[in-house]
Amino acid sequence: MQTKIPTQYTKSFLRWFLHTKVGAFIGYNIGVSGFNRIDVLKNGKRVGSSYNSRVRKGGDLCATLIAGSAQNSISGATYPLYIALSTATLTPGNTDTTLSGETAVSGLTRALGTVGSYVTPSALDGACSYVLSKTFTAGGSATIVSAAIFDAASTGNLFVEGNLSSSVVLAISDSITIQWTINI
Repeated sequence: MQTKIPTQYTKSFLRWFLHTKVGAFIGYNIGVSGFNRIDVLKNGKRVGSSYNSRVRKGGDLCATLIAGSAQNSISGATYPLYIALSTATLTPGNTDTTLSGETAVSGLTRALGTVGSYVTPSALDGACSYVLSKTFTAGGSATIVSAAIFDAASTGNLFVEGNLSSSVVLAISDSITIQWTINI
């Protein structure tokens, strides 16, 4: 029995296009799985939104959780609910397993997000989504440039990663809220 590979990963032009800003916008808005929106608020005011890329481990993680048994090198998988912030600009890659430049600034370290705002499919094969969010309060100054979601509070499996639409400069006591809309 042959397994069909999703078109988005078999055609190099389509894959390239979906990873441009315009392509990610379109992929997200038509509900393509793996194209999720990152909304960013600083001190409660929206400062932008961008889109992420799901890495190979993220796909393996989904398959492991659905199948109930280890897929590829995923073992001991748990739900990807931990949001991590980074001070580095990413060049997302399929084989990424860590978040480059993950911050260790007090109050801005990887933390458990809150799941909310589930949108159910409206038709057969329709898209559904949920929001994962976390508000961080800076204990020191930092410039946040990118973010990721993991399945553990430290190390763990990388699910998705993405650059923010613009850098967010934080001083002590500033807050940054990440609201990640996940298309399934």
